[in-house]
Amino acid sequence: MKVLHVTADMSPDYGGVATSVQGLTSALVQEGIHCEIFTIHRQRFGAGTIPPLHVPNVPIHQFESGFFARFWNAYSKRLAKALWDGLGSGAFDLVHVHEPWHYPGFIASRAARKHNVPYVLTLHGILEEWCLRYKALRKWIYMKMIQDHILKTADLHAVTQAEKVRISELGYKTPVFVAPHGIDPAPFECLPGASEFLAMHPKLSGKRVILFLGRLHPVKGLDVLARSYVKVSRVFKDSALLVVGWDEVGTRRRMETILKASSALDSTVFTGTLTGKDKLAALGCADVLVLPSYAESFGHVILEGLAAGLPVVVSKQCRFPGVSESNAGFVVEPNDASVTEAIRTLLADDTLRARMGRNGRKLVRERYSWQSVAASMAGFYRTLVARRPSWRE
Repeated sequence: MKVLHVTADMSPDYGGVATSVQGLTSALVQEGIHCEIFTIHRQRFGAGTIPPLHVPNVPIHQFESGFFARFWNAYSKRLAKALWDGLGSGAFDLVHVHEPWHYPGFIASRAARKHNVPYVLTLHGILEEWCLRYKALRKWIYMKMIQDHILKTADLHAVTQAEKVRISELGYKTPVFVAPHGIDPAPFECLPGASEFLAMHPKLSGKRVILFLGRLHPVKGLDVLARSYVKVSRVFKDSALLVVGWDEVGTRRRMETILKASSALDSTVFTGTLTGKDKLAALGCADVLVLPSYAESFGHVILEGLAAGLPVVVSKQCRFPGVSESNAGFVVEPNDASVTEAIRTLLADDTLRARMGRNGRKLVRERYSWQSVAASMAGFYRTLVARRPSWRE
């Protein structure tokens, strides 16, 4: 079977979507499924093209975006032609689209319907209430003109039962397959020494480190994290906040304003995007991982924190019940009081942190290996290909 994965971005900056595509396609290859990825060249001001995440044995085809990309994110005529040619020639048995707000999701679904190729849509949280409210008018227009039809004609992949329920609540009767994202726990079992990382960021040396990992975006609740850290730092003078990720829409500046007003900026480190050994080193020097998102389909960084043996503080909107069920951290409301209390509790108790860290690693090994996720997804693919599409026009 040959499966084409389509996403707007495969750069490390793109966060959980790119990481999930990387992990899933790599594991699917082990299931005997040939995978290729179509995506767009990512540009960063002053840094040129950002190379995509590497996926062993999976070709990644990057296409240049065009002038209209400033109006329609990731617009690319070359991508459209490649999709039309590839699906028209029968080169792929199935298309898997990831996060469909952007042009690649639109053109991939259109080409799949035109050439009678089944296609799967992974939502990555796009239908969560907070996400629909963010830039609400633009999204309402897009839903009415484009997205609604796609959601009614694709087979949908939800990463949690809660996301499946949300799809139903919005009135979609489209078939929904549920399978979580996964992780390869091996790189997180033995983290690199932190000495080199701490030498680069001396503010963290000898401190209790609170880690945020992910893209810096309003949906991640970073305003809550900043205000909570201000309160935590007043009690734990030896604490530090480590913020790892690309600043997507000026969120760092807003965080700095909150932190600076209470003199907490001096004990905060922003690193930008980290990958590979550097990201593992950041996890290795942390004591707690915090993700207080207002909306999240899953939160891949939660898996990374758990795999690294860190207790986690996550919002209920992260939809990750395994954290509380396994006693691997705290699941809280995304507000200052709840997040502050959870972080303080963890920093005050070394034994609790260690126990929760062990529980988290066990949870990841038992439920979230990419091998088991890919086996389930491969079976889903085979069902769709055998059925062939019957479009719900």
